[in-house]
Formats: sequence, C-alpha cells, structure tokens
Amino acid sequence: MAEAVLSFIDAQHRHPLPDPKWYKPWDKRLGPGVVGLNLDLYAGSVLGLVGPNGAGKTTLLRMMAGILPLQKGEVKARFHSDTLAEVGDLRQWVGHMPEQVRWQGRMTVRDILIQLAEMRNVDQTRIDGLLGLVGLRGRQDEALNNLSQGMRQRLSIAAALLGSPKVLLLDEPFNGLDPVASQAFTDLVRRLASKGVSVVISSHMVAQLEGLVDRIALLHRGQLLDEGPMEDVERRLDLDGRYALSGTGEVDAEHLFHDLDVELLDLQQDDSHWSLTFRGSPLSVLQAAMANDVSITSWSPTRPNLVEWLCAATGMSVEDISLDVASSALLPMKTAEVGEDE
Repeated sequence: MAEAVLSFIDAQHRHPLPDPKWYKPWDKRLGPGVVGLNLDLYAGSVLGLVGPNGAGKTTLLRMMAGILPLQKGEVKARFHSDTLAEVGDLRQWVGHMPEQVRWQGRMTVRDILIQLAEMRNVDQTRIDGLLGLVGLRGRQDEALNNLSQGMRQRLSIAAALLGSPKVLLLDEPFNGLDPVASQAFTDLVRRLASKGVSVVISSHMVAQLEGLVDRIALLHRGQLLDEGPMEDVERRLDLDGRYALSGTGEVDAEHLFHDLDVELLDLQQDDSHWSLTFRGSPLSVLQAAMANDVSITSWSPTRPNLVEWLCAATGMSVEDISLDVASSALLPMKTAEVGEDE
C-alpha cells in the first residue's frame, strides 16, 4: 500500500459557542466540530468526503487547509522528507477551494490570478500553465462578471493550485454545475491526481463520486465512521452486492426469487412497469426471469444512498437520522469524551 503523504492523528477542532453565566457573561463552551479524527491522505489519490449537512465536512477541510488549528491531536506529513514528520503551517502545501467563491467585478481572469500570485509570492509564469490546465486559456481576458458557474469553479481551482500544492481540497465542487460542466470538472480532477496531487472532494451525494474517487470517508456528527476504497467500506457495512432490475408488464417477485439465495430489498410496480432492487447473484436472477418470460428492460449494479450508509455505520434507524441541520445533530457523537463543563 502507498505511504501516506498527510496524516491526522486523534485530531480535534470544535467551534466555541456562547455559554453566558451571570458571573461570566462572555463565557464559551466547545460545540460542534470534528472529534478524534484519524485519517491518511495519499499522493495521486482522490478521497471522497461524504456526510449530511452539518456532519463537519467543511470544518475538516479547513483543518486540512491549516485555516483552523488543531485543539488536540497532531498532523504529520511527508511533503519534504521520506518519513512522516510534524508539519507546522499546512497552508504552503495545501490548496483549498471553498464551497462558494464570489468572483465578481470587471477584473479579468488573468488579472485576478496575477493579483493572487503576487499576494502569495508565486512566480507569475505559472499562470499560463494553470489557465491551460483548467481550460480557461481562451477566457483569460474575460471579466469576472461574465463567467458561468462552471468557469468560476475552474477559476477557483486555478487559484487553489497557484502554490503547486501537494494536497487539493474541494468543498462541494459540483454545486450548480450542469452535467457537461460536471464531466469536465471530473476530467480535470483525474488529470490533477495523475500528476501526483492528493485530492479531497467534499460532497453529500455519493452517486456524484462514483467512478471518480479512489477512497471514501464517511463523516457524521463530527466523527469519521469509516474510510477506505468504496467497495471495502460497502462490504464492511454489509451494503455490497446490490442490483437494480426493471421491466414492463408485471412481475411476481416472490415466485421469481423462489429457491434463489437472493434478498429482495425493494419492489415498485404499477400497471405497466416494475422495478426492484435485490442483493445476491444477478446471473441467477436473470436466468430465472428468462425462464419465467419476465420482460426486462434494464439491470445494473446500484450503490446505497447516503441515508443507508449512515444507518449501516451508526446502527440508527432512518427516522433517527435526519439530513436537516439541527443543533443536536451538530454535536459530536462521542459524548463520553466531552468534559462535564462542556
């Protein structure tokens, strides 16, 4: 297995919340954040950081970018040596693309990159290469006000890459992109990974990351529930081997699955169409369908959705897991590790 280029060990950052008392009106307590994080990043690997709203994804990315300091734990890197060593300032090694960057004004694409390069003390000769890499060379003289959402995302990546980072952090990069722009963005991420950059993509949509990420990390209430190749995580959570089958007419699922070692997970049927999801051998199901003259229009492997991932990882029911942001959902789950004064 490849060696980690960046490693977080028992890392924590929790945001302070007001906790006024009559004798301490400005007192604060530790609130939501990231607790007990152990995570490795690898060169040339794309990590998908998945979790619902309020899971702590943005907080974790800011910790990785060196914007938020570690309150506990340590961070080590292999940026300038062959061994993991403590690293002080991550900002010189990490490029960060926030979820929303408001590129506005009459300044051109090239001019804003020149300005950012001067602020970061980066050689301006890199700008031409970056414009070509992100596909904005033909738009370098375009005013920021005239950029589409896809172009703004490309510009944000170019800005994050100015310092030749070893790690690139992308916070919800697919927001607002149409399918064509999303595919172009995916191709760009693959090119960056092929150059040895370690890429972290934050998203609350598992389906968007399929075929793009090498590894996936499931975050919930400030804690890392599982991490690794998607197939390995699904197998550990008992969510692998699922297939979707659909067709026309009617289907008797009970009869179709009779004597088959197959688990029926879902069945939807109306007057003219049906669809079902099962777990087991797809070949045996297809053979049984053909033997029973069942009309099939499509079948394919299927991934669990985010709620199913969270239910399997936490042991909680669907009713207990809400994707709505609420104050209780933002608190770390490991309450036993939190002091009584917190």
